[in-house]
Amino acid sequence: MSAPASSDLSVAGPASSPDTRLRTSTGRRLLILLGVLVLLAAAVLSGWWAARATLPSQIADVEQRGSAEPVWAVASVGSVGRSLPLSTTVRQPVVPVAANALVGVVTSVRPGTVHEGDVVYVVGDTPVRVVSGAEPMWRDLATGARGGDVEVLQRLLVREGHLSGPPDGVFGAGTEAAVRAWQRAQGRTPTGMVGLGELVTVRELPALIHVGEPITVGRPLAGGEDAVLAGTGEREFVLVVSTEQARLIPAEASVEVTHGSHTWEAVIAGSVQDEYSQTVFALTAPDGGPVCGGDCDELPSDEQVTLRSQVVVVPHVSGTTVPAAAVQSRADGATFVTTETGEVEVSVQGSGQGVVVVTGIEPGTRVQALASTGG
Repeated sequence: MSAPASSDLSVAGPASSPDTRLRTSTGRRLLILLGVLVLLAAAVLSGWWAARATLPSQIADVEQRGSAEPVWAVASVGSVGRSLPLSTTVRQPVVPVAANALVGVVTSVRPGTVHEGDVVYVVGDTPVRVVSGAEPMWRDLATGARGGDVEVLQRLLVREGHLSGPPDGVFGAGTEAAVRAWQRAQGRTPTGMVGLGELVTVRELPALIHVGEPITVGRPLAGGEDAVLAGTGEREFVLVVSTEQARLIPAEASVEVTHGSHTWEAVIAGSVQDEYSQTVFALTAPDGGPVCGGDCDELPSDEQVTLRSQVVVVPHVSGTTVPAAAVQSRADGATFVTTETGEVEVSVQGSGQGVVVVTGIEPGTRVQALASTGG
C-alpha cells in the first residue's frame, strides 16, 4: 500500500485571535506614555532646582535697588480744624411771680410779651396790669401810704403822663390826683386809690408773660390763684443732639454760640439722656458762669430761644501747612521735616485730616512727604 500524501501546509502553531492582537497594541501605547511622563517629570524637577538656586539672589538684588523714589510736597498757607454746625437752646425757667387778689369771673386774658402798664387779664371789669418791681404788691394804695410799692405806682403814673416830678414813695395829694386822672383815661370810676390785685409786679419789663392755669376766660376766681408767670432771668444753655451726633462730640469739645454781634465760648459741663433718648449737653462759660456772661439782658425774654452754634471738635489753627506724612519725630520728641537742604526742626500747632500746621519753615518750602522705600 502506498504511503499517505503529505500536506502542502506547514504547521507553525495555533492561530492568533483578534483579542490577542488588541492587547499587544494597547501595551505598547502604555509603555510609550509612561516614558513621556518620566521625561516630563525630569524636566520639572530640573526647573525647580534651577529656580531654587537663582531666585534668592534676584530678590536680594531688587531689595538692594529699592522700589520707589522720594515724594516731595510744597508747604502752603492753610488751616486745620473740624466743627459741627448745631443749634444751642437757651432755656429760661418760668415761675409764678404774682397771685390773683381779685374775686370774680375772668373776662379776658392777654398773655405774651408785655410792657410797663399792659393788661394781662381782666376780672369782671377790673383790669390787672403789670409793672416792674422787685417786691410784690401787697395792699391797697391810697392817700397816706408810703413805701416801695407806692414808688412803683408813681413810676407808672409818670410814664403815663399823669404825674410830674421824681417818684418819692409817698402817696400824697399829687399822687391821688394823678391816680384819678389815670382812671378817667381808662374809662373807669376815678376813686383816687388802687386796690390790691389791680397791679402785679415783674422783675424786668418787657417780658414774656404766661398766666396760670386757673386764669381762663369764664372761670370764677376766689383769690390766691397763681396768676402771672414769668422768667427768672436765669439762662440755661443746652445742646440737644441725637445719639449719632453725640458720638461725634468729645467731652473736651468747645462750643461757639452766636447771638447777633456776640459770639460766646462755652464748654461742656455734663450730659444726660432725655425721655426721647436724646443726649442733652449742659453748657457753661469756661469759668463756670452763664454762657452769655454780662450780655444775658440782650437775649429775648422768651422761655426758650434757639441760637446758632459751632461745636469745635478739632480746634481751628491757621499757618504753614504740610502733609502729615512729612513730619517725623526724633527719639527726644523733637519734630522735623526733611527739606532739599536737609532736616529742619518744626513745631506742630495743629493737625487734622492728613494736614499739619507747623512753624519753622516758610510757605513754598519743598518737604519730603515720602522717602524712598525698599521692595
